[in-house]
Amino acid sequence: MPVVDQQMLEALLPLAYEWARGLEEFALSHGHPLGTTHAYDAHLAGVKECDRVRVLVVDRIPLPEDPALAEAARRIRIITEDTRCMGFGHALLIRADAWNDRELIVHNLVHIAQCERAGGLENWVREYLGDRTSCADFTVGSLEEEARRVAHEICAPGAAA
Repeated sequence: MPVVDQQMLEALLPLAYEWARGLEEFALSHGHPLGTTHAYDAHLAGVKECDRVRVLVVDRIPLPEDPALAEAARRIRIITEDTRCMGFGHALLIRADAWNDRELIVHNLVHIAQCERAGGLENWVREYLGDRTSCADFTVGSLEEEARRVAHEICAPGAAA
């Protein structure tokens, strides 16, 4: 039996979107614009509206308040107590202890670019979670693979920096 079945996923999608939307709104209101280096990385990662991205430095990435959503996020390893950074919509939430991890930041900027390509946060949440469910045991999925690949290419020694 899968960790999260299709029926459970459909029930959790609206909650996941509302949680992500709330975090994005908070980051857009309280975060800071990308600095020059990160704005350049965002451009390389495919972000079209770099000036809209806001960075919010936090002590920890918050888990969803809804118990079912929080448990599902932990079980499929999308968000855990160890998560160091998240990017979606035009928000980049990063733990203070991860601020110097360029590849992690670029990885999450790719997720922001994916949100733009998807036509917005709600579409991306559906696409991202649907993509993860199509993989055995909620492994990486094509959107996560893209974020890893692009971040590695941008941050590789000798890459344009």
